[in-house]
Amino acid sequence: MASSRRSVGSRRNRGSRSRHGRALRSSVAGPHLPQLTGRIPRFHQVVGETVGFLRAVAPEAMKDVKVGIASMPASNEQGHNNSNRWHVASADRVVLFRVPIERLVNISLSEPRDQVRYREYVEHTVMLAVNDLLGGGLEDILHRH
Repeated sequence: MASSRRSVGSRRNRGSRSRHGRALRSSVAGPHLPQLTGRIPRFHQVVGETVGFLRAVAPEAMKDVKVGIASMPASNEQGHNNSNRWHVASADRVVLFRVPIERLVNISLSEPRDQVRYREYVEHTVMLAVNDLLGGGLEDILHRH
């Protein structure tokens, strides 16, 4: 009877090695480089940090505010003088549209200075959308701080 090359006791669980039996898989970027991110995670991060800033500066005004993110506006969602970058969905909710915002910024993210411009533009757009939701009340709060 032929014996198996592997004994049952030495068998590792399937998730610990790559499918070819080599060592554990690592990040594509390696251990010394930052993780690779794309436009979508970067956009979500900037929006989240901006909303967090607004909640810290104006906790009372931002108490019930909800900010959502969608890729594109639905055909029935039309903005009010905002070029379909956001939509005030209800009295306490605004939805930002990632693709129109990124298209309007019209920059490449390969240069560090362009990454700063991108961040500033997204932050500004979030603040405009929240200001629209609050009926212009955000400007006064930000000017006091």
